[in-house]
Amino acid sequence: MRMVLNQLPISSLLTLLQRLMLGSLAILFFAACTDGYPIEDELIMNPLELSSSQRLQAMNQLGQDTHPDLRWIYHALPSCILQVTFDGLDSGKQVFSLPMLNAGVDISSGKADPGYGVKVKPRDGASLLERVVFLSKPWVDAVAMSHLVRSFQKGCQTSAATVSTNNTNPS
Repeated sequence: MRMVLNQLPISSLLTLLQRLMLGSLAILFFAACTDGYPIEDELIMNPLELSSSQRLQAMNQLGQDTHPDLRWIYHALPSCILQVTFDGLDSGKQVFSLPMLNAGVDISSGKADPGYGVKVKPRDGASLLERVVFLSKPWVDAVAMSHLVRSFQKGCQTSAATVSTNNTNPS
């Protein structure tokens, strides 16, 4: 009696090799896709849920970290005034104050220099000067700062309304 071993045809061997190669390539592809992605998601802060000091701290942190040659420092002054100190290597140190009640806050993009700015335009009638309070190359940083500046403004308006209500209602 003669035994015949079952041999796979050559076409089956090729498809088996092709499947193994395709499977190993898929594993390598999906393993490479995870490179560079954070393991944990970064916590997204809601500026409206922060206290006034936390907002200023977040603004100052962003103002320090956004650009290696530019520094932005923010202070809250009485009567809802934001004091901004800008320190650039070429332009030197500049300090200016902006009344934030009813001021407009916008994001702009630079045409000559790529990047984004956060501008504040006071609407008090006397001072119509629009001032840049933050510059950044990443759009995300400019959006984060505009939210922080608007929430600073909202916090001032809320505290001003509370003070005026308390002053008009004698007990």
